Amino acid sequence: MLYSGITIYPEFSLSIYLGDLLVVLPVFAVFVAAQIYLSRREKWWPGLILPAAWLLWTIIAIAPEMVQLWTEGDFFDIFEISGMGILVLLLENIPNLILLAIYAACHLHRRRKEKRQLKKTQIDDL
Repeated sequence: MLYSGITIYPEFSLSIYLGDLLVVLPVFAVFVAAQIYLSRREKWWPGLILPAAWLLWTIIAIAPEMVQLWTEGDFFDIFEISGMGILVLLLENIPNLILLAIYAACHLHRRRKEKRQLKKTQIDDL
């Protein structure tokens, strides 16, 4: 199997096998479709469920590794380990940025549609 990935620190490993892309991409496509569906709803909060869940998942996955590195490392390494943890958290939340962009685009489209509808109604009232 071909290996492609980024390893920042042995315990913080961001790696994806190229063979796994056949599974990861369709799963992410389902997440995108669900995000579009939830973001188009009339209420504003359903579109934030998936981004919040993704953020919570990454924090739960990364926090124990950071704590383990803090307890095993020196006091001076805490800042270096924290920086690596924040970097990993940022990299792991790139899909979250995509989900939030979809949320923003759907809401922007919805607002424009409502404005056009309101403008039509005002013109018809005159």
